[in-house]
Amino acid sequence: MTVLMPSLSRAKNGDWFARKVIPSDVRDDYQSAFGVRQEERFRKTSLLTATQAKAEFAGWVADVEGRIATLRAAQAGGAQKFSTRQMHALIGRWYDWFVLQHEQSFSVEEWDFRYGQLEDAVEKFGGLSPSDDEELSPRHKALIRAKVLELSQLPTFMAQEGLKLDSHAQDELLDRLKPDLIAVMALLRRRAGGNYAPDEHRKTLPRSSAETAPTAKLAGWSPWEAFEAWVKERQPEASTINRWRGVFVHLNDHVESRDVALITEEDAVAWKDKLLQEGNAGGRTINEVWLTAARRVFNWVKAQKRLSANPFDGLKVAVPRSTSTKGEFSDADAETILKATLEPQPSRRNEYLKAARRWVPWLCAYTGSRPGEMTQLRKEDVELHKNGFWMIHIRTDAGTVKGNVSRTVVMHEHLVEQGFIEFVRRSGTGPLFYNPASASKKEDDPLNPKRPMYVQLRQKLGDWVRELGVTDKDVSPNHAWRHTFKRRAARAKIEQRLRDAFCGHSSGTVGSIYERPSIEDLADAIKDFPRYPVEAA
Repeated sequence: MTVLMPSLSRAKNGDWFARKVIPSDVRDDYQSAFGVRQEERFRKTSLLTATQAKAEFAGWVADVEGRIATLRAAQAGGAQKFSTRQMHALIGRWYDWFVLQHEQSFSVEEWDFRYGQLEDAVEKFGGLSPSDDEELSPRHKALIRAKVLELSQLPTFMAQEGLKLDSHAQDELLDRLKPDLIAVMALLRRRAGGNYAPDEHRKTLPRSSAETAPTAKLAGWSPWEAFEAWVKERQPEASTINRWRGVFVHLNDHVESRDVALITEEDAVAWKDKLLQEGNAGGRTINEVWLTAARRVFNWVKAQKRLSANPFDGLKVAVPRSTSTKGEFSDADAETILKATLEPQPSRRNEYLKAARRWVPWLCAYTGSRPGEMTQLRKEDVELHKNGFWMIHIRTDAGTVKGNVSRTVVMHEHLVEQGFIEFVRRSGTGPLFYNPASASKKEDDPLNPKRPMYVQLRQKLGDWVRELGVTDKDVSPNHAWRHTFKRRAARAKIEQRLRDAFCGHSSGTVGSIYERPSIEDLADAIKDFPRYPVEAA
């Protein structure tokens, strides 16, 4: 069958470009094996010289024609012979396949055990290491090849590729494969231990044309544009957008607005390393905010069929396990904040801010609520129960509630004694601690949304607490009230299910659904919660 030789030309943007039609007799098999049916495409940057482009082109043609020859040989039932280049290309495909099969499979100990099996085979008849290339006896070579065949899962890979080798070609492949098997087991051992440094060994193996042709399946989005599209479809909370927008501005600058389909695992690791070097965020923050944001948005892009793989999958900063028990306020810091709430405030200060400073810390201290859940509190959310105790409804229609689940807590008697109910009665309908009418009327930017007023207020309270001298970086100036509440409640012997109900936590067990406490249970429990030794005049 005559196959026309493709020619190298220039695309409109100057890139080097070529096409090769897949012969009809192998088209079905070629699509099954390589994901392409009609034609393969070659494309390289215009920055290459003519000599460089022709060299790359010649290698690409050899790869594609080698595939076609292999498929025809398989159809004829014969064994395929490989050139040196084709052999290395085959090993490269096996290497990627093996990593994909086992990246999440085994522990460090399991990879040590598998390496030990290969080492035992090599040392069976002498004191060699698995990487030695000294001359071995035929019997020794056969033993090592058998172990490489087993550990590499080569028969499975070859079956999936639709390839068949004669015994001589298989022996040659196994001999060449041994150092690559050692390298890939070492790579997977490192990743099992949390080390995601770039894979230097993979760079020594050729990549197929489908992997190296950058325009084959471009996503059409830079990282910032992908974030923009994700926001438009998913419509996340404003707090998430505001926290993640800086991530994608930084990533977009780092890769120079490159198409997301061209961002490699090496690029992702280099970006992670740059974040560490800049020192603007610690390892935990990089993991929980920066890498989480990139991974989630890129997974969404992948779900839109614009990416074949997410370069941020599995990437993380290795950080030591935290042994800190901090998180709650010390008794001294808690008393400092609560005493400050009772001090006279300047008459010129906004009345809503005065009220927030006076009551929000106490509300958080006695309910275990998130600060934002209290700064968004409304008059209608405070209600008297028929049994005579006061309740606070934390509702999703007032603002953001973690997990988007409303709940009700019972007010501590110390809050009532201080006059909180009187304050609520004197307040107008709507939010207790901010005035919605004073909100800016400026049109919102979906990629830089205005923070809700209750979020701005929460930040002002946090800044105020820092000004009071509560400066421990391991203790949040607002959120620490939740830790403090849960630990004080635990010391008071209040059941965990009751502590969880106040804070809106889930125990994670099916049985907890049937043990959900009633509002009367919470009313009884809060009686045992110890008062803070701070009294209003």
